[in-house]
Amino acid sequence: MADPNDYLRIIEELNRGPVQNRPATPPDLDAIRRKLRAPQAAPGQPAARAEAAPVTYRRDLPRVSPKPIAPLPLPGKPVALEEALPGEVVEGPRGGSAYLITSRIDGSDAHGAFLIEAFQEAFWREGSGLRRRLPEACRGNGLSLEALVFVDLETTGLGSSPLFLVGTMTWESGGLVTRQYLARDYSEEHAAIALFADDLRQRGLIVSFNGKSFDLPYLRVRAAANAVPLPPEPPHLDLLHQARRVWRHRLPDCKLQTLERHLCGRTRTGDIPGAEIPDAYHRFVRTNNAAEMVRIIEHNRLDLLTLAELMARLP
Repeated sequence: MADPNDYLRIIEELNRGPVQNRPATPPDLDAIRRKLRAPQAAPGQPAARAEAAPVTYRRDLPRVSPKPIAPLPLPGKPVALEEALPGEVVEGPRGGSAYLITSRIDGSDAHGAFLIEAFQEAFWREGSGLRRRLPEACRGNGLSLEALVFVDLETTGLGSSPLFLVGTMTWESGGLVTRQYLARDYSEEHAAIALFADDLRQRGLIVSFNGKSFDLPYLRVRAAANAVPLPPEPPHLDLLHQARRVWRHRLPDCKLQTLERHLCGRTRTGDIPGAEIPDAYHRFVRTNNAAEMVRIIEHNRLDLLTLAELMARLP
């Protein structure tokens, strides 16, 4: 690339030349100098924005963190699933069983109290960001809080590899309830999917993050592989699409944890990276050591909670 000063010298020589060769209005050399010396994008890459637009979100909402569902086990210490993550073995509607982990988010802690109040306010207040988006998502049908189901999967990879966890969150009796259907080994995938399918029949809106492109298509493939019939899918509000509309030009990217960091004001501590989850699950199946499963279950639960918080923060 030529030195910007070469261009500036040429322009200055033109301005010193004969009158008939000069521009009618002398160029603004300071403006040209600023433009030429601005950072240049690499070939094929979009030019960098001079100044990032401000992030838009519900600024009146506080930034608080949820308390963990369970304490992390000591590093290297083997732990049984029932000890690390209290739950119950539930029978699938079409046979088999899976392990169900249930937790309730209500007003008993600062984050729960904030989330319950903010979520209800966003859902019911006429003109709220969420309320404006619901008619399009619900195809014009009326909707109650109890009809929503948040969905997030954890899988053993991409393609048609088995899934092992279906995380859901619903509104019940004035609070949010997470239900995480865990396959304790590969044979329980059938029951985990069937239990979710049974719950889905009662719902009127799926809420997900990239669920239209990943979670629901993946679920359909695995349901077919396990001969589990799924009910007709209700309308679907994919918050990745909503986030891109609102924050695409204001944030580094629209990954869920980027949104969580910038909009919810928190960074996860001790979270398991998504790329490590399949291997961690395979180790659990081989060893029955549930130490890493605590991190996976908490990762999935935090994803669900962040979805509800993003809905409340939509401008």
